[in-house]
Amino acid sequence: MTDRYRQPAAELSNEMKIEKSRFIASIKICGSEEEAREKLKSVSEEHRQASHNCWAYRIGTEKVREYFSDDGEPAGTAGKPILGALQMYDVTNTLLVVTRYFGGKKLGVRGLIEAYGISASGLLGMAEIVEKRRSVRYVIVIPYDMIKLMERLLDSCEAPREEQVFEYASEVSVTCSIPEDMVLQFEGTLEEWKNTGRIMKWHLLSS
Repeated sequence: MTDRYRQPAAELSNEMKIEKSRFIASIKICGSEEEAREKLKSVSEEHRQASHNCWAYRIGTEKVREYFSDDGEPAGTAGKPILGALQMYDVTNTLLVVTRYFGGKKLGVRGLIEAYGISASGLLGMAEIVEKRRSVRYVIVIPYDMIKLMERLLDSCEAPREEQVFEYASEVSVTCSIPEDMVLQFEGTLEEWKNTGRIMKWHLLSS
């Protein structure tokens, strides 16, 4: 099983006109199903005058959860092709909403499937897709004289610098993310430091 997964680098949207109807596709990055539903609610409110706000999401990095909705379009004509686009691009942590403003011309079942599929895959084709590594979050409390050693340990364990937070008080609290395949090395060093009194404590941060 790989420790890597793919997701869009940023949220974006795109509009196209198909047979007089406006189709607006929107990508939202979500870390949980709850967040996906909150962002879906926001898009639906923004486009409350639309005929339909159809959507699909894929959430999770180890076990991917999938869900979709046709939002009143004929069954299987909207949510499924949107989900199919997400699966084709192999992305997760992604909500993709395709909003339709009806233009007066009916598309039929095949036409709807093609329109929603093209809208979704077209936007994903425009998006920058990044590969990420599954990781574990930690909080470590250290004295000031251990900052340099901690920085070296984080670098050696390939901890993303943009996810490191150093908070300074009477001691230094370090929050960081460690790739799963580096966890044993990282925790082994932390335990050695803790047992020899070089750091105060460390623990996993609940996701």
